[in-house]
Amino acid sequence: MDKTTTKILFSIDKFVNAEEVLQAAVAVAKRSMVALEYVQTDDSISLGSGHQDEVKREFKSKHGVELGITIEPGGFWKSLTKAAEKLGATLVVIGAQAVKSGLLGGGMTSKVSNFACPVLYLNSNSTWQTPNDIIMPVDWNSETRQKFSPVAHWAKVFYSNVHVIGVKRTEGGEEAKMSHIYAIQGHNHMVEKGLRPKIEELEANSDIVATCMNYTNTCRSKWLSVLNTSEGILRVSAFQKVCEEATFPLLIVPYREPVGLGGSGY
Repeated sequence: MDKTTTKILFSIDKFVNAEEVLQAAVAVAKRSMVALEYVQTDDSISLGSGHQDEVKREFKSKHGVELGITIEPGGFWKSLTKAAEKLGATLVVIGAQAVKSGLLGGGMTSKVSNFACPVLYLNSNSTWQTPNDIIMPVDWNSETRQKFSPVAHWAKVFYSNVHVIGVKRTEGGEEAKMSHIYAIQGHNHMVEKGLRPKIEELEANSDIVATCMNYTNTCRSKWLSVLNTSEGILRVSAFQKVCEEATFPLLIVPYREPVGLGGSGY
């Protein structure tokens, strides 16, 4: 999936630190050498109080990045998804409070699943961090490989170290075997893309989320890549927990159903 990044959208709700999200959006735009497009929904903050042209001039003067503004009426997540589809976004930077799950599910997985591109997500506790390290957990499900290409792309953009970490709930058996195989595939994919990844297979732990979050503590400036699938490491409830608790940016890859006989590979 090595797409060239040509359209980066961003939007900020009223419950997060806007400055942290602005730093994130500006950083990815500068590294990608493209303009930014701000999506103004009914629930987004305004980037300025003046006329749009004046706001754009001030943004360019302050941040050194060209800015476009798209007005998309409606609720935050639905309108942002609609704008991303219409504008052909290749990355959406989102600063928003985590949406809680209800009795019938929903929550964050329902919000990000409709995006056709990766999402760089910062919640109300997140601070912007330049991804010196991108941590890519790899589990025993084939769809875990959907993270390979997006992670490789952004690692090349930011000259990041990629940490391929194999995770499993139990030692031995099919889970451990497939986690090992996919971790090796992830490592090889990064090497093929000209990166120098680190591969590490972690001890088995029934609480995979805790395993992943504990590993992030070994990296000072990082992103964590996650896939919002209902299976594997980040099941709906686990994915929800990560979205709520992370204090650093999450590179979310929306899960896609495999097409044809190739599985969920890269």
